Amino acid sequence: MKKLFCYCMTAALIAGCSFGCSGKGSGKNSSSSAVSEPVSESTVVNNAARPFLGKWEAYKAFVLDEEYEDEYAGYPLSALMKLEIFEDHTAAITTATNPRRKDYTNDYYKWNITTEDGNDTLHINSPEDNYDCRIEQGQLIVTYTDANDGSVIYLLPVDKFSENQSTTEAGLDKVDFSGYYGKWESEEATAEGETYTETMGDYPINVAFRLELRGDSSATLSVFGESMDYEWEPDKKDELYMWDDYEGFSIKTDGDRLVLDNEYGLVIKLRKVEEFEDYDFSAAADSAPDDDAILYPETPEETT
Repeated sequence: MKKLFCYCMTAALIAGCSFGCSGKGSGKNSSSSAVSEPVSESTVVNNAARPFLGKWEAYKAFVLDEEYEDEYAGYPLSALMKLEIFEDHTAAITTATNPRRKDYTNDYYKWNITTEDGNDTLHINSPEDNYDCRIEQGQLIVTYTDANDGSVIYLLPVDKFSENQSTTEAGLDKVDFSGYYGKWESEEATAEGETYTETMGDYPINVAFRLELRGDSSATLSVFGESMDYEWEPDKKDELYMWDDYEGFSIKTDGDRLVLDNEYGLVIKLRKVEEFEDYDFSAAADSAPDDDAILYPETPEETT
């Protein structure tokens, strides 16, 4: 199942223009012959790789024949990619294109380098995503290996990544949010104006969405049996915010219920449980609600 909630205009643009929602859905298999297996961490970094090491931040993008230098779909260019390449043949990519523009870092990337006709290319690989990087005139030029649409992100070296402006209320370290922790199952979901209280497709409503919120600021949301990992933090004295690179949910209480709102029309109400009910998701997989119709509501087209 693909990225279930990336249906805002920005996420659709970015996903459609080859910069992908890392770590979600079925992984992409690179079709490029330039990608090779990641090098062992014990391999010594050679001189060809050293110019790539360090922090890089996006300042320009070229997407579907359009050039963006100030912002992209309402986001600053730096939100598209902050890339740090380490000597131990690992890399981390930070994006901030969720609705509240909070940084989300994926640090599971490995890299290796190849040379062809005297030109060095650094390949950044994960089970889901593959990027090719080259340096020209002091800038890092990044392309998404699994697509060939001409889209490019341009990055410059930085000593420190730019910080997003925080909207979090002060003094929340004194508020007890432990009542939010634990396991929650959906009992009602509203998408595209339609409310479901019994089933979604052939799925009972209580297994359609499952949330586990932990005290270490991590969370896992299961949608029709597929799990996705998030970070969360207090945002207001009565509200948490949960996000990954492209998706985000406000989390509030309503009596003894928890309410998730992705701020684009999907609202889920959940009740607390000791353990999740056993359910064979494979048996109902063919009858799952259509992702595009329910979880990707059409949004008005915007001028890019």
